[in-house]
Amino acid sequence: MNENTGGHARVSGEFVTHSDLETFELGSRVGETISGNAIFLLHGDLGAGKTVFTKGLAAGLGIDPIDVTSPSFTLVNIHEGRFRLYHVDLYRIESSARRDLGLEEMFDEDAVTVIEWGERLQTSPPGAVEINIEYLSDSERRVTIAVGSS
Repeated sequence: MNENTGGHARVSGEFVTHSDLETFELGSRVGETISGNAIFLLHGDLGAGKTVFTKGLAAGLGIDPIDVTSPSFTLVNIHEGRFRLYHVDLYRIESSARRDLGLEEMFDEDAVTVIEWGERLQTSPPGAVEINIEYLSDSERRVTIAVGSS
């Protein structure tokens, strides 16, 4: 995992996890490196582990992972830790309704924003970290973390 401490977590690499716990722990390690505003765009099939990764990231921010659930029906969940965490799910939302979520305000705040189904954004915010989680087997996932342009 590569890091650049210039404000927020800068991590990249390809990781294979062998259980939900390992996916959680990877998210936690990423969360621990965050030192300022950060945006994470999560991609992956239903059930791939996006929320498990987010629970780990939240734990790394000092947020109880039990409180972190998929915001599929609420669209945005807010949690307080070392930084405010906005957990967003774009799976069920139409593109015209995304403007009403206030994403730009979240991006400008000194907070961490995690967006499940990030591919549904029109454009990726500058500096966003793209995380792709793909099935390898029932228990294994390939997690690819790539930092966007700043």
